[in-house]
Amino acid sequence: MKDKYVNPYTDFGFKRIFGQEANKDILISFLNSILPPQHQIAELDFLNTEQIPPRKDVYRSILDLHCVTPSGERFIVEMQQKLQPFFMDRSVYYTASAITNMVKRGDDAIKLPAVYFIGILNFVHTEAGWQDLLVREITLKDRDGVEVYKKLRMIFIQTPLFTKTENELMTTRDKWFYFLQKLPALESIPAAFGMDPVFVRAFEVAETANMSEAEQLAYFKSWDDMVTLKAIIDYDKKVAREEGLAEGREEGREKGKEEGLAEGMEKGLVKGKAEGLAEGIEIGRVKNNRLNALKMKAEGCPMSLITTVTGLTEADL
Repeated sequence: MKDKYVNPYTDFGFKRIFGQEANKDILISFLNSILPPQHQIAELDFLNTEQIPPRKDVYRSILDLHCVTPSGERFIVEMQQKLQPFFMDRSVYYTASAITNMVKRGDDAIKLPAVYFIGILNFVHTEAGWQDLLVREITLKDRDGVEVYKKLRMIFIQTPLFTKTENELMTTRDKWFYFLQKLPALESIPAAFGMDPVFVRAFEVAETANMSEAEQLAYFKSWDDMVTLKAIIDYDKKVAREEGLAEGREEGREKGKEEGLAEGMEKGLVKGKAEGLAEGIEIGRVKNNRLNALKMKAEGCPMSLITTVTGLTEADL
């Protein structure tokens, strides 16, 4: 790889840019571009990304980034390269694990700080309601749409839906979304970013030439893991499509057989009715002609006249 900058969707690249204590102002700038005004961050600390469950038989989660502000607000930041099964379930579980770990045994009263889950998605979710939303914010609301709990939010950013060009970048949020989406293809800091010290440092941190040999090896491994994961997921999707197609063809054949059998039975029934009706008409006609022939014979009509009128032969008579 000869890219000047790391791919931020690799585990190594994402944590190098946003997960270093020495450059946490980069993460603060990014988060503030997403968060509402009442929860702007001035300072934060990185926490252990491993969520220790209360029991040994409970799944242990490892987060990409887990941060806390001096006033106690928690921020979980997850980068997701590809859509995986139960993605939303996992997001909710990570958030719930962080909340659970805030409460200490023996606390008489539980007062929770605000908790944010921020998911950076390098894909567009396939479920209804996601396709056209660059940023989707989820909160706890009642069935009338009234927010009932303001301290829990999940924010998802579908970066492929960001379509602004460099000349259209107006806000800090625009610049961060552009940074995430375009970084591996860039050769220098875009002019639209100016000399903002946070972005200047972000580009410096992301530059592969500034990494040690060990860091470059770690990045290459992370990049290879990302490519491998993508290939596995794409292969699974291909197999699922082929299996679904084969199953659909088989179901179509079976359904076709059943429909064909039903249609054949229906046509046979109709044909049987028609043939039965014709046969009944013929039997009735023959019986009627014989009765007429008997009447004409009893009245002394000549045989030639009887055969002409009834269609019967002299042998029949």
